[in-house]
Amino acid sequence: MALTPRALPLAAALLALVLAFTLARPREVPGPALRDFEAYWAAGASWSSGDDAYSRQIWRAERTVPGVVATREELLPFIGPPFGLPFWAFFARFDYSTAALFWRIILCLAFAALTLGALELAGARSDWCDRLAVLVLGAGFGPLTSGLALGQVAILSAAAALATLMALRSKQTLLAAGAALVAALQPNIGITLAARFGERRANIALVLAGFVAVGGSVVAAGGLRTALRYLAVVREHRDAELFLAIQTTPIAIARAFGAAPIAAEIFGVVLALGVIAALVLQCLSRRYDGVERFGLASAALPLTWPFAHEHDFALALFPAIVCLRRCAGGAWAAAAFGALLVAIDWLGFAQRPSALAQSALLAFAAMLAIAVLGGGRVRALRFTPALVVALAVPIGLLTRSHTLAIWPNALPAFFKVPIAMPAPQLWAFEQHLVGIDALDPWWGFLRGLPLLGCAMLWYALSRLRAQPHAPRP
Repeated sequence: MALTPRALPLAAALLALVLAFTLARPREVPGPALRDFEAYWAAGASWSSGDDAYSRQIWRAERTVPGVVATREELLPFIGPPFGLPFWAFFARFDYSTAALFWRIILCLAFAALTLGALELAGARSDWCDRLAVLVLGAGFGPLTSGLALGQVAILSAAAALATLMALRSKQTLLAAGAALVAALQPNIGITLAARFGERRANIALVLAGFVAVGGSVVAAGGLRTALRYLAVVREHRDAELFLAIQTTPIAIARAFGAAPIAAEIFGVVLALGVIAALVLQCLSRRYDGVERFGLASAALPLTWPFAHEHDFALALFPAIVCLRRCAGGAWAAAAFGALLVAIDWLGFAQRPSALAQSALLAFAAMLAIAVLGGGRVRALRFTPALVVALAVPIGLLTRSHTLAIWPNALPAFFKVPIAMPAPQLWAFEQHLVGIDALDPWWGFLRGLPLLGCAMLWYALSRLRAQPHAPRP
């Protein structure tokens, strides 16, 4: 294997990763392994036993999870679609530790599929340096690594979305439908596949996946009326979290900067309508191929989400890689800056101040991977994203005076709610006790940075066909 000029930055990136996950690793937060998987496993157990997985009955299973403080009601609600309940019930057949191990293996495979799959779909010729660089970028991509640590289904859904694209490229319609169904386990991510509507095979696959999802939800819920109740549950949870500091949405950010609740919602709706209108026009245009249309949707739709957490941005890795491999000049620079803005866990500076060194090392590794993926076409620009890394450290230091508590560690030791409070309201009450519903403009600024990154990725991918020399796969 011959060494190339890109081997040195790759070696430095790997060293940064090793340091980030060893010497600079912060103290672990108390709680169960794969914290969010707790809700999936408990939902499967609740459904299997006849309990309502969308109600407070889920606590009966959650309190048995190793690491959960059973003396207090630290309920973690489940809001996944009903058709996924049999899937989670399969994991609930095992004890939590065994199920978590299986789930961790699945997510590691999804990580490989997402990173290497994105490189393959980007279409440009790649070598061992590119493949290693894209794995390094994935390891330094905050939404992806935090999703892996939490056991988030968003990682599997993002990988399944890319599997859908690959199946469509291979003319495997049924396989594409199955992958799209898995992507729909996280609706925020699954909806991006709508960008492929208009293609005959994609139409068939997506409609088939939709029918299975709806039919499976009716069967799993025990009837149409019960299945439709899921929509009400989603709305209730959206209302409960609308302005929380953990919501990375334009509405929540506007509220953090002091906008009145109604003004923040109007702003979010108007922005969403404008972005969707522009995105529809792009998808109807013949200017972009199928991969680029999906990339445009993956970059733009986070600006429209009414409900989103950091891990939902894992799919933004795809348009980042497409841009880094296909764009040149200013569009490449915009994509590189945007990729790093999404990659850094900005709100984590407030939640885990002791993780600043780790975050800086991960950002440094991601920046070097971006430079490698840019190749010789952008030699003069490839290290300019280091400016984002340089800004991350002072921003992290300034954030030390704006710490944000982590649920459920800040809950009282024997927290109980004696009244009949529905799960969404109980969840909102828990966040209130922890202080996550406080309005801090600095928290809003931190959450605005990944959205700015998505906007820059959208811009870069939109400009792609304005560059005559941009390679078409």
